[in-house]
Amino acid sequence: MRHPKMDKTEFYKLLIQRYKDKTATDEEIEVFFQLIREGTLSAPLMDEMGIDLGDIGGKEQHVRHRRPYYIAAAAMLLIGLGVAYLLMDRSATPSTESSYSSTSNDVPAGGSHATLTLPDGSRIALDDAAIGAVVQEGGVRIAKTEDGQLVYQVAPSVSAGTDQGIAPALHEISTPRGGQYQVVLPDGSRVWLNADSRLRFPPVFAAGNREVFLVGEGFFAVAHSNQPFIVHTEGQQIAVLGTEFNVRAHPEEPTVQTTLLRGSVRVDLENGQASYVLQPDQRSVVDRQAQTARVEAVTASEYAAWKDGYFTFRNTPLATVMQDVARWYDVTIDADSLPDKRLYAVLPRDVSLATLLEMIGLTSGVKFELTERRVSLE
Repeated sequence: MRHPKMDKTEFYKLLIQRYKDKTATDEEIEVFFQLIREGTLSAPLMDEMGIDLGDIGGKEQHVRHRRPYYIAAAAMLLIGLGVAYLLMDRSATPSTESSYSSTSNDVPAGGSHATLTLPDGSRIALDDAAIGAVVQEGGVRIAKTEDGQLVYQVAPSVSAGTDQGIAPALHEISTPRGGQYQVVLPDGSRVWLNADSRLRFPPVFAAGNREVFLVGEGFFAVAHSNQPFIVHTEGQQIAVLGTEFNVRAHPEEPTVQTTLLRGSVRVDLENGQASYVLQPDQRSVVDRQAQTARVEAVTASEYAAWKDGYFTFRNTPLATVMQDVARWYDVTIDADSLPDKRLYAVLPRDVSLATLLEMIGLTSGVKFELTERRVSLE
């Protein structure tokens, strides 16, 4: 069954009671301590629930290093919405109280969908491909694993390509709106592609460097090597040796954003006028047209949360929020009618669109209408 909505005081009391009864999940415990740190769970309220604040100060560290991003995301979600979403049964069927999900208009969340395009133009729908070898030629085996990754394996007898002024034949992985996919490149680097994105790369990297071409959004975990790994996007290129970073380069957006989690990367503007070296928890924002950039401090893990199943919004314009929603659920948004609001929340990507719109409405005060894959304001 679906739990009814509750006000914040009821939510706080339920959370305290779950902590007291030792039935709280890791996520709920982190929220509990976060609310204490903020002073939201006051001594009088704790006393009312039979808990002495002085007795629990040393217990916080027990949970602070468990799945750190996931728990922090849960904390932001619960605190931001002020409702007990994670205290609800996520497998429950939505009640008919929802103005979105009570009709046949609801849209399921996106999933693992992608297409592999080979140099000869042939296309392979990876959703339909069987587990095991998808393509095997020239000493390169391309296989789909049981957990839905596409893995490139190069035989030891295959030598690296050479730079002789001949453009290599490129493979392309593309995700549709409503899809994402993970690929392991020939050098062992891993790339997660977000919805409506494309990655082109050679089946065997050249001897001098490793070059890929990205349109859309991807998270890169680059295998360390003395060969530079270069990501080309419109307006910039990124050079690394081994690191983890997220790149957002949707062609319809005016900027390209590169966010570094580990290691270091160099971002070079397309016009060659400037370069920026990023350190962990920094983000570069490149204006495509003006060819200018700025570097800012961020919590980098938030920008890669999508690959772990979360939308993360930190003071994000509602119009940008709804762009991400449109890509993941493959729907149309009536953007012209959206109010000038900003959102601060972490929301799950594995719920139906109706449920997500209800969450966005709770934290933004905006009410949506969902009709035939089109989202508008009520």
